[in-house]
Amino acid sequence: MNKLKIAFFVIVLSFSTYMVKADDQLSFSIGQFDINDTIDSAEMRLEYLYGQNFYNNNFDLKPFVGAMFNSDSGKYIYSGLRKDYIISSKWNFTPSFAAGYYDRGSSKDLGHNIEFRSQLEFSYQTANGRVGFNVNHISNASIGNKNPGTESATISFIRPF
Repeated sequence: MNKLKIAFFVIVLSFSTYMVKADDQLSFSIGQFDINDTIDSAEMRLEYLYGQNFYNNNFDLKPFVGAMFNSDSGKYIYSGLRKDYIISSKWNFTPSFAAGYYDRGSSKDLGHNIEFRSQLEFSYQTANGRVGFNVNHISNASIGNKNPGTESATISFIRPF
């Protein structure tokens, strides 16, 4: 558990220049972990979505930090970058990529503690924020002896902070 606390502290420090701004958002997600396997579990995620670009880049890449927990006591603390594409006045498409620390608990062995997540999200703008559907893939990019990977599907509730 100490490794998990240290990883979370490092991730928070890495984005310390991005303190709370008016256009930041909080995302709460619920869904299913490991949807492509015969043994799956419930998943819950909490993410802080920064509103400003990462180091003023020209690609509109915005940072985020998050934590995922599943019902088999698996934990994943991560940070990454995302890009919002506005499809229409109500719909957004947001791909993202993150790296983080995975503690499997009684959950699926992903082959390493360092794991990478790629995600695709479609979200609908409501009066109070957005509601999104997303799918993601988590794997260790073969830095471990094995790399089974896992996929999740969740529904997200995204609100301005």
